[in-house]
Amino acid sequence: MTAQSLALFAGALLLLFVTPGPGIAVTVSRTLDAGPVNASVYWGGILTGDMFWLTLAVSGLAVVSDGLTGAAPPESLANFMLAAKLIGGGYIGWLAYRAFRTAWTGERKALDFPAGSKRGLVAAYVAGVAMPLSNPKPIAFYLGFVPAFFAIDAIGPVDYVLMLITMAVMAIPAGLIYIGGSHRARHWIQRPEIRRIADIATGCVLAGIALLLLTR
Repeated sequence: MTAQSLALFAGALLLLFVTPGPGIAVTVSRTLDAGPVNASVYWGGILTGDMFWLTLAVSGLAVVSDGLTGAAPPESLANFMLAAKLIGGGYIGWLAYRAFRTAWTGERKALDFPAGSKRGLVAAYVAGVAMPLSNPKPIAFYLGFVPAFFAIDAIGPVDYVLMLITMAVMAIPAGLIYIGGSHRARHWIQRPEIRRIADIATGCVLAGIALLLLTR
């Protein structure tokens, strides 16, 4: 691994993390509803899930490659993917329901778990981990992405750790940009007329994401 290849890898990861997608949409929603701490924990869960897929890509597991090329994956892997899909899709669907309900009633229902409680933070982290794990595309991305910068069979333990550190260094500021921006705009968005529009838009986006995750 050269410094140049690691720098190019870091730049590509930064573009990946700052590009709006399902994870960003839910993170912004968490910021508005539960605050920046809860949203940061959720983003940390997403980062953990991405690290999991990167680990599989680096390890070059044949079972993953077989699954991507059409061969039936082992039952344990299939069950794992199904569980992650149900958790991730179900959680996002629940957030969509809450957004639509708030837009309809104007009442902001309290979170099942207080945003700052340990149970609330654990729930946010688990849901964040489930987001990338419920989507089979990240592993396909990383299997094609990593070899563009490194020879997978030449990646050693130190190289692997540097890749994880690089991923964290790129992901954390990207998440903080969205979380910080959403938090600063929170008071403006909380105006009744603005929040109703925002809730409807958020509900539509989250419902679409949940539907895609559960049906793919």
